Amino acid sequence: MFKPYDLYLLAPQISLVLLGLVVMAVDLFTKKRIVIAATALVGLIVPAAFTIAQVVTYSGPQTAFFKMLVVDQYSLFFEIIFLIIAAVIILASYDYIGKYVQADGEFYSLMLLSVVGMMFMASTGELISIYIALELTSFPLYIMAGLIRSDTKSSEAAVKYVLLGAMSSAILLYGFALLYGLTGTTDLQGLAHTFKSFTNGNLMVIVADVLVIAGFGFKISAVPFHMWAPDIYEGAPTPATAFFSVGSKAAGFAALIRVLVYGGLWQVDMVPLVVILSIVAVLTMTLGNFVAAVQTNIKRMMAYSSIAQAGYILVGVVGTVGMARTNQAAAATGTAAVLFFILVYVVTNLGAFSGIIALANMTGGERIDDFRGLWRRAPLLSVGTALCLLSLAGIPPVAGFFSKVFIFTSAWQLGQSWLVIIALLNSIVSVVYYGRIIKVMFFDEPQKEGRLVTSMSLGTSITLASAALLVLTVIVQLVINAANPAAFNLFASLVGR
Repeated sequence: MFKPYDLYLLAPQISLVLLGLVVMAVDLFTKKRIVIAATALVGLIVPAAFTIAQVVTYSGPQTAFFKMLVVDQYSLFFEIIFLIIAAVIILASYDYIGKYVQADGEFYSLMLLSVVGMMFMASTGELISIYIALELTSFPLYIMAGLIRSDTKSSEAAVKYVLLGAMSSAILLYGFALLYGLTGTTDLQGLAHTFKSFTNGNLMVIVADVLVIAGFGFKISAVPFHMWAPDIYEGAPTPATAFFSVGSKAAGFAALIRVLVYGGLWQVDMVPLVVILSIVAVLTMTLGNFVAAVQTNIKRMMAYSSIAQAGYILVGVVGTVGMARTNQAAAATGTAAVLFFILVYVVTNLGAFSGIIALANMTGGERIDDFRGLWRRAPLLSVGTALCLLSLAGIPPVAGFFSKVFIFTSAWQLGQSWLVIIALLNSIVSVVYYGRIIKVMFFDEPQKEGRLVTSMSLGTSITLASAALLVLTVIVQLVINAANPAAFNLFASLVGR
């Protein structure tokens, strides 16, 4: 039954949709980029205010629209992440969009509408609405990849993204159809309740698990579903690439974890599920790191780096799923470590891509050699980019080090010691290619002399990302404490069934 309060629960998403339409309307009446970008950035205050209000007044999980919408600490945690992504991308893309993409309003409107889909992916508790949210997220991304209309690489990226995205959506839908056929419901809580009565050894459940992991594996660029990432990251506009690398991945993990945990898939044939996830995690980490180490194009390197980071997150997911049946409190703690890792990854990758966008704006280059001597020509840009790369590599004392410590420690305590050892060895490999960029920036001779001036918008985004990393380093425990209730929400729904 519909209640007026349900609209309040949906307020962040509704306000974002309206903001996207307003930005589109503003673009019709003015072609001044500053007005369009300012409208998008300032307009984010409204959905942010609704989200903060829901956090402040939170009194327990709420459901609406026949349990399709779930507002709990888990969904609110991700909504905050998605709003941060939107704000930073607007800042970081301002100069690039004006120089390379003659579609200011379209870019910002598409991004905002995609963020709406991402919010729904984190806050829906029903299979059909998860699929619709996935498509709402994906359609704008397909268009964003091809917005450099004069560049054949951008057009190629858009076509590849559409084709591979359609294939992954079909695979995911088949998985959802099997889950519905097995349980007679599309409600995640209904799935979890029904799976309690299932016996192990159900082949169709294992097939459904494989299809669901494959479908979401595309969104998180996990091996062997990663083939889209390198070409699309390289061909798409760099701000769009940055958005893909953090928004799409965070949304994919938000939905995957909710389906696996909140939907209770771990209750049936847990061992095959853990084995499948473990194999995917190992392949993702290993391929991502080793191929990234031989790249010369910075965007392709970041694509494979993003693949490797997905592997690290999967290590935490494996630990959570593997311990969910015997010790839900420990499994929830492991999920909290995953959430913290995702937050740090988002902030770090946004900062790194801000540096790449700035370099592309000032020099027109996207090769690692184009970073030579950058320290002498743009000190602020160099320091901010280096700080983010150190965090991605997990070098202490930056926040990325603590995120890896938490997720690896949790996985070790949850019985995945062998997986953690492989992850640690892969982390050593990552130091090689991240360190290569830092070496080129600080120790190589510049190709040209003269200072490079970073624009105000990019300088702000890099400064904010760097400051956020430093703050996260100091308040690590506070963030973990905030992530713990979000993780426990997923398991609390299963208690008493």
